[in-house]
Amino acid sequence: MSEKLLSGTSPSFFLGANTPKGFYSLFSELYSPEDGWVLYIIKGGPGTGKSSFMKRVAAAAEKKGLYCERIYCSSDPDSLDAVIIPSLKVSIADGTAPHVIEPKYPGVSEVIIDLGQYRNDALLRERRSEIISKTKETSAEHKKCVDFLEAARGVDNDIRKIAISAVNTHKTERFLRQLESKEIPVSSEKDGRMQKRFLSALTPKGLTLFYDTVCTLCENIWVLEDDFSAVSSLLLKYLTATALNNGHDCIVCPCVMRPDTKIEHLLIPSLGTAFFTANRFHPWENDKCRTVNCRRFYSEETLKAHRARLLFDKKAKDELLTEAVSHLEKAKSIHDELEKYYIEAMNFEKMNKDADVLINKIIG
Repeated sequence: MSEKLLSGTSPSFFLGANTPKGFYSLFSELYSPEDGWVLYIIKGGPGTGKSSFMKRVAAAAEKKGLYCERIYCSSDPDSLDAVIIPSLKVSIADGTAPHVIEPKYPGVSEVIIDLGQYRNDALLRERRSEIISKTKETSAEHKKCVDFLEAARGVDNDIRKIAISAVNTHKTERFLRQLESKEIPVSSEKDGRMQKRFLSALTPKGLTLFYDTVCTLCENIWVLEDDFSAVSSLLLKYLTATALNNGHDCIVCPCVMRPDTKIEHLLIPSLGTAFFTANRFHPWENDKCRTVNCRRFYSEETLKAHRARLLFDKKAKDELLTEAVSHLEKAKSIHDELEKYYIEAMNFEKMNKDADVLINKIIG
């Protein structure tokens, strides 16, 4: 179920994810107009070179030694959705569906990059029926994926309910206090800033997680082994609050099944410390860590009493997630066919020449 992707020198994240609520966007995290950021919004349709352009921007920034974040697409984890370059206060993003972005302060904080100007729309109109049909088919497959994710969350709710009832709260809180005092010292009286990023996402390749990003940003890694996620999510909720209160900027990574309420991983780059939830979907794959077996914070008696039900729920959840991934695979396959029409209609030679000028302007 888990697909391991390694980032390069730059950290990699997702800002959008397929969830039981549909596509969940964190694209508001891309920039801050009030702080002088500029967002370049790319328009143009599928197969018009948006991801390739952003990869060139990221490579140019890295060549200059600039820190940048690569934001990947959950519908195609080999493609970029965005690039963030904090030192320049610049972000570049795909502004098309399902994460449509429109300017709030045109010309001040946002600049449109229109790749449609390099398109032969007359050629596309000749394939009107095929393009409309495949676009609708892709949307239908994404809708089926969401339906299965919603069913999987329903089963997961049952697992979570049992797990919460089995948590030894006193023992968990005592461990939490020890961990906070040891790992999260007071840095400032001013609260830290929270950024939200998806470290993992459900993609056509399965549950895809950027393991290398954790190691790129943090050396001190705590792995919370927790197949039920009740203890780890409780620990991460309070560790996040403590880190922010103690003045540390944090990267909070939500769970794709409960993006509004559940923290799955916490990165504190200023301390070089990360807290990573490991389970059967994404086990930790590096020996350099300190491991916490969260099973010791559960009542074995309670878990044993519900053993048959938990086994049934886990099997059902796995099968539902597998079916959800299969529909993402179908959507990707249809989308690839759709891209071919646009690729044929693009003047990439002229686009690439203009792109070189724009990249020099962006990077400086």
